[in-house]
Amino acid sequence: MLTINPYGAAVLAGGSLDAADIGVDAFARWLQSELPALADSYKLCWLTFNAAETAFIAPALQHGFGYHHVQGTNITLVKRLQPDAYLPLAATHSIGVGAAVFNQLGQILLVREWPLPGNKPAYFKLPGGMVETQEHFVEALQREVLEETGVAAVFQGWFAMRHHHQGQFGASNLYLVAKLSSQQTDVCADLREIAEAAWFDPQAFLADPLAHPYNKLLVQGALESPIWTARELPSYQAGPLGFELFQGF
Repeated sequence: MLTINPYGAAVLAGGSLDAADIGVDAFARWLQSELPALADSYKLCWLTFNAAETAFIAPALQHGFGYHHVQGTNITLVKRLQPDAYLPLAATHSIGVGAAVFNQLGQILLVREWPLPGNKPAYFKLPGGMVETQEHFVEALQREVLEETGVAAVFQGWFAMRHHHQGQFGASNLYLVAKLSSQQTDVCADLREIAEAAWFDPQAFLADPLAHPYNKLLVQGALESPIWTARELPSYQAGPLGFELFQGF
């Protein structure tokens, strides 16, 4: 019934109780009689319940488990079996990407989002968005640019990062910014996502007194900063489930 994970934890995976047709009362008795003995061999105990196993949550909470994270229709609880055991947190950050896309004319692609009701019109900014689950950063960049503006762009390298602790649901946020190139000079804004997209002369944008200083800083960085390019390492990259590697030299 139990497996082991890299943190020295006993793991009860979602579906185990339902598939084995174990009742809630039997599970509660197992927690009472068997769980304390696990502390001799394991540091933690993780319990993941699927949608059919929610009745097992209450006895787990009564025996000292706490909520840890939710993923899809599964909910995971955890308990320290050894007081000093390291407990890895669930995801602490959301990750966004921004794209400074330049065309052959030296223009930079900027977008303006729809303002929130009652707010003034938004500033022009770099296109971008959130990295999705199991998506590489470069794929997210190119996807967001294409979705928002209809522009196909090619990754060149990273040049900036922003970090803050004001993300949704109490999470922090990392925002990575890259330079890309495109052969296009046209745009086709997706008006479901953004209000406007256009190519700008970067120097004219930097001289615009109405442009936001933060967006100017990123455009200036895209023009002047060195970049971290993608590096190929066959023994490290392993297909779609492999890794992205970037270096500044």
